[in-house]
Amino acid sequence: MRKRQIGYIGLGQMGGAMAGNLIQNGYPVTVYDINAEAVQTFVDTGATAAASAREVAEQSEIIITCLPTPAIVETTALGDDGILEGLIPGKIYMDMSTIEPDTTRRVGAAIHEKSAHMLDVPVGLSPRHAASGDLVLMIGGEKGIVQEVQDVLDTLGSVQHYCGPLGMGITTKLINNLVSISTTTLLAEAFTLAVKAGLDPEHMQQVILSTAARSVSAEGALSKIFERNFIPSFKLSLAYKDIGLASYMANSLGVPNLIGSSVHQLQKLAMGKGLGDESPGAVIKVIEETAGITVENQKHPK
Repeated sequence: MRKRQIGYIGLGQMGGAMAGNLIQNGYPVTVYDINAEAVQTFVDTGATAAASAREVAEQSEIIITCLPTPAIVETTALGDDGILEGLIPGKIYMDMSTIEPDTTRRVGAAIHEKSAHMLDVPVGLSPRHAASGDLVLMIGGEKGIVQEVQDVLDTLGSVQHYCGPLGMGITTKLINNLVSISTTTLLAEAFTLAVKAGLDPEHMQQVILSTAARSVSAEGALSKIFERNFIPSFKLSLAYKDIGLASYMANSLGVPNLIGSSVHQLQKLAMGKGLGDESPGAVIKVIEETAGITVENQKHPK
């Protein structure tokens, strides 16, 4: 089976890992990023470099983006030298960014006017899973177009959820991140409280893992907090952006968002302290500073 020409725009941690996985699986890939060093890295592994998003679209049958913000996605798709200018009827654009559904649908409408197609396919898990093709994919768009790119989707993600029409993939992702990021923040508060109250945090973790309070965050993220390991696979600045987008969506739909809004404010404090390039768990530093303790360096209670 002939592997179709893929265009990949956005070679950060997640996008780069996905592009690398496609190359390793034999897809011819044309890449573009504002970071010339990142582009050269992929050229060295067999990719072709493009000078613009438009050129990527011209050279590719399926165009994929993984970009940090709604504004960047919209500019890349619809701006000068953007994807739209390089499209012809029948081509397929997949946006794998975490943005918000209004931008997705606005871009999708412009793509549709060119008789091309768009899917929104945000992802779950980490760059490690992206590199091995084991991501969770949340897919929005026409089912027929999903079927047309099934080989690419199967290469990128081992778990796939079809969420509905265009925009529903990213809607699902924002709600998912609202839960996961809020859970991490709640755990940071809870364990700061535990230490302030005199409890051993690792013993507290063992208790939580044996009850209904158990979560992936409690299993993994807390250990990194105890080690003071805030090296990110997903940056706090991106978590702050995602919770902000989820809060905006909730407000626009008239849905209470008291917990999400509080999480967003705590993250804003962390951003103000320059923690944006650390992992979302680094929000605990703001909470610890207020409480006057740190969660590590605590002895088991006697």
